Amino acid sequence: MGSELLQSKWEDYLFLTREMQKFLSRNDLKMFFTLVEQRGKIQAELEKLKNKTYQESPAGKKLLSEIQQANQELMNQFNLVFNTMKRRKNISQAYDGMASMAGYFINQKT
Repeated sequence: MGSELLQSKWEDYLFLTREMQKFLSRNDLKMFFTLVEQRGKIQAELEKLKNKTYQESPAGKKLLSEIQQANQELMNQFNLVFNTMKRRKNISQAYDGMASMAGYFINQKT
């Protein structure tokens, strides 16, 4: 695979990573997971290739650095969304428990 095609694949990978972050911040998990799947396919293609010349070039190193930064930002965003969802679930469960107790006491008094 030529250097230009490798560069294109890595740029696509970076683009999808950034798009994943956008949709994750919007809590659009369906689109997020669609993008994860697309990025996984590109990653599989890149892993099959033994050609590392682009990655070792100055342009390749710069792009890989951008990818690493985007991945770190994505992971931070993912952790934020995950923790928020977990907290909401815990609060919801707490209120469900309170509602059950209130219902029990109301039924006892009627």
